[in-house]
Amino acid sequence: MEKPVVILGSINYDIVATVERLPLKGETVNSYGFDVFTGGKGANQAVQVALLGMRSVFIGQVGGDVQGENVLAGIREKGVDASLAGVLSGERTGCALITVAPDGSNTLAHAAGANHRLARGLVDSAAARIREAEVFITQTEINMDALLYGVTLARDAGVKTLLNPAPAIPLPEELFAMLDYIAPNEVESGIYTKIPRQGKPAEAWRRENAEWFLKRNVKNVCITLGQEGAYFNNGREEYYIPAFPITAVDTTAAGDSFIGGFVFGIARGWPVEKCMIFASACGAVSAGTRGAQNSIGNYDTISAFLKERGAAGF
Repeated sequence: MEKPVVILGSINYDIVATVERLPLKGETVNSYGFDVFTGGKGANQAVQVALLGMRSVFIGQVGGDVQGENVLAGIREKGVDASLAGVLSGERTGCALITVAPDGSNTLAHAAGANHRLARGLVDSAAARIREAEVFITQTEINMDALLYGVTLARDAGVKTLLNPAPAIPLPEELFAMLDYIAPNEVESGIYTKIPRQGKPAEAWRRENAEWFLKRNVKNVCITLGQEGAYFNNGREEYYIPAFPITAVDTTAAGDSFIGGFVFGIARGWPVEKCMIFASACGAVSAGTRGAQNSIGNYDTISAFLKERGAAGF
């Protein structure tokens, strides 16, 4: 049996309002309606891995409310093993309030709830699954103590580790050297590196950002660039992959789909460039539908998308 991908991360319910344009500070704008979806970066990434046909194990925590029951049921229905997820009574399940504009851009406010109360003990109860993983993924929507402990368990077992540092909160310096991969988006990368982009060629800015992480002993850097594509650098290989041209509807889970697709390729032993192209297709498919997990495509959908655009080898 293939080794699983293990995801330690957040799980939320998303309240999504479709608006005529994103509001300014203090402004009210008209909404065409709203929906409630299952979301959270960790859960979204777990769903993408599962829908691609790989064993996906989610470690996270919900509150003792009906929303928690619903979001766990939602990821199980999509094939994620959520048997190690915790329920914290007396706490609310994490919630994201999202506004989406007609061009697919969005703003998001995240109330972490039970995600930030995820204790080391819950991670410890999942230690055996972490140690048997092919790849371990985590993000910064959970508390840092649990994140560090999970990465340490994975690293000590020789498991590949990937951090999606979203949101871009301060990171302990020792964490960088524990990472096989770091995958920020361009905004998050800029927050960490503080390298100004204005007036600088895009290629130079991307390379300088990657080198900042590499100097801190991260082994591989993958920066997602939204509609501009994605960039990879590990000091030996360097790739820039343009985004697939699409009409974006909602980009809420597109970055998470990219991460899930990228890790799927890593776990399969694909060359990095192939991983990047496949991940870009996952993100593009997700951006074409409203919502988070309901927008994520399965392997057949991603494969068909790639074939329609003439991408070979998938």
